[in-house]
Amino acid sequence: MLAIIEANEALRNAEADRAVAVGHDTPIEPQTVLYYHDVGLIAKDTIRPFDARRDGSLYREGAAALVVETETSAASRGATVLGEVLGGGYASEAQGLLAIRDDGDGLARAIALALDDAQLQPSDVGMIAAHGNGTRQSDASEAVAIRRVFGDSAPPVTAFKWAFGHLIAAAGIIEAVVALAALRRGIVPGIATLRELDPDCASLPVSVEQRSARSAVGLILSRGFGGTNAALLIRAAASGH
Repeated sequence: MLAIIEANEALRNAEADRAVAVGHDTPIEPQTVLYYHDVGLIAKDTIRPFDARRDGSLYREGAAALVVETETSAASRGATVLGEVLGGGYASEAQGLLAIRDDGDGLARAIALALDDAQLQPSDVGMIAAHGNGTRQSDASEAVAIRRVFGDSAPPVTAFKWAFGHLIAAAGIIEAVVALAALRRGIVPGIATLRELDPDCASLPVSVEQRSARSAVGLILSRGFGGTNAALLIRAAASGH
């Protein structure tokens, strides 16, 4: 997801008129999977974001790309505009390769930075695509971070890794693409593997059912090893734009 944020900054600073942001990863090499297993990150059967039974992630291969360009550039080639990058934020907790703060500090700071960058209020956000990787500590601290920023007024929250796995370096950009498609339809997809919301995540408005987005603005959250946290704000263009 940092590729999208950096591409957008290049446009803002007149370093480029058009950029292609790409994410790809193949975290399925046997030795890599063994390492993930040895540190307790592998789920027994499936990813259950925010569910009381969650026990880890499953890793898959994938890629996604977005063309990010100025309005002038898009108009010059008659491009169909799918949406707009509004802002982004990044923060690191830097406490170790696998360490995650229980108070969600790094993620909360990344969200706040993204809102400030986009000059938006929390109430402007219509949906949140959470990192939701299904590991116990990450999901719980993510819930704390979202509550810290949004209080009791968070928009509908969803997560996508249950559907296609955790793609590591490609996860954020694929989830941005899916979130953009959902926002263009005005919906927030449900989490199909959610059965019983964990009490540690009780503050999150998540559901197994599809819901309506509160607005066309989406917040996509992405976390990584080494305590990295990124937040991206996008706004979907009306269908047919």
